[in-house]
Amino acid sequence: MPDTSEGRLRLGKKERGAFLGAFLGWLFDYYEVFLLTFMLIPIKKEFGLSGAQGAWIVSTSLIFMAVGGVLFGVLADRIGRRRVLVITVLMFTLATFARALSPNYEVLLVLTAIAGMGLGGEYGVGQSLISEAIGPKRRGWWGGLFYGGAFLSIMLASVVGGHVLPAVGWRWTFAISGLPVLLVIYLRAHTPESPAWERTAAAARPAPREYARRSFVVPLLKCLIAAIMYFWAYYGVTTLLPDYLVSSGFSMSDASWWIFFTAFAGLVGCLFGSWACDRWGRRPTLSLIMALAATGGLIVYLGGATLLDTAWILVPFFVLYFGSNAPTIFGTLFTEVFPTAFRSTGVSSALQIARGTSALPPIIAGAVIDRSGYTPIFLAATVLYAGVALWAWVFPETRGLGIATIDEPVHATPPSHPIARSGL
Repeated sequence: MPDTSEGRLRLGKKERGAFLGAFLGWLFDYYEVFLLTFMLIPIKKEFGLSGAQGAWIVSTSLIFMAVGGVLFGVLADRIGRRRVLVITVLMFTLATFARALSPNYEVLLVLTAIAGMGLGGEYGVGQSLISEAIGPKRRGWWGGLFYGGAFLSIMLASVVGGHVLPAVGWRWTFAISGLPVLLVIYLRAHTPESPAWERTAAAARPAPREYARRSFVVPLLKCLIAAIMYFWAYYGVTTLLPDYLVSSGFSMSDASWWIFFTAFAGLVGCLFGSWACDRWGRRPTLSLIMALAATGGLIVYLGGATLLDTAWILVPFFVLYFGSNAPTIFGTLFTEVFPTAFRSTGVSSALQIARGTSALPPIIAGAVIDRSGYTPIFLAATVLYAGVALWAWVFPETRGLGIATIDEPVHATPPSHPIARSGL
């Protein structure tokens, strides 16, 4: 079956609706996650928390993102992408408002877990909707721009965390941050359903035993390994950076502009990766940007202590965060190695389980920083980024494949031949 949008370079009305509905929810998803790294400072002070207790707030969010990723990924393959995106945005919005009223640390952790589950269902399901709605010639570009919302989120969170948070406190910041998401709820209610899901998955929902087949397990493991290496590197370096900068003598405002700069570098890298993904292919682009991230991390490790008080430190930091863009490629690549019937489950599970395991790096990083400073964290990130650069080549090259082409092996081969159904 031909992909009807294959030759279209601009988005039609339904494609634009699918993109905006998914994009705006993801924008506030990542804003919420990153703003929490700034809020740790006043929350720890108000509740009298230790550094480990503060890190557990972030870690709880990440752990329950994994739970939400699996749960809502499976649900999206069964009831549709649009319905699940409405449920997830409602869940994390209500929990965000409620956190403003948290009377103690324990209640805050519970509400953070609920919000994390909603957040976990956002990216993988939204990315599946975009990949299924947009033709192959521009899927990499729009899929990459979808992830680029993360960098806009970090820039927004750094401004709010550096300037609004000190002025109004963490409770009002939670309350204010929940307001724009009300618009997203309205938009989500009018987001079109994925045509590929309506055509394929709605008519033939996979039985539970299908998830044990090679056609699902092999691409899941490939995606999971790549995502774990990336998220461990990224969250290991970035999560405690505002706290570290403040403890090193930076004001909240100065620390926020550092984070804003890293987000700007990431946004530029995202635009490059999105363009190159369609021009050069998924594998070479992923390998290149991860090699750049590893190079930037190595330079910071070797010369960061000397360069920290000079403007030259911005150069390796720019290279590091320009290259820290694997999810710009992951989103499109991962959706292209799973058939429609498994797509949301596979993509959400790989990305959010990996994100969930990255609850550990902030805890490990906190212990390492107390003993050896921040520079060993950059060395660890360098090794992991280099690992992703090499691992990129275990994936098939999927540039230019239509969704119908990806699904063909599934429909053409009886269930008794799981290897042939993999489409890899």
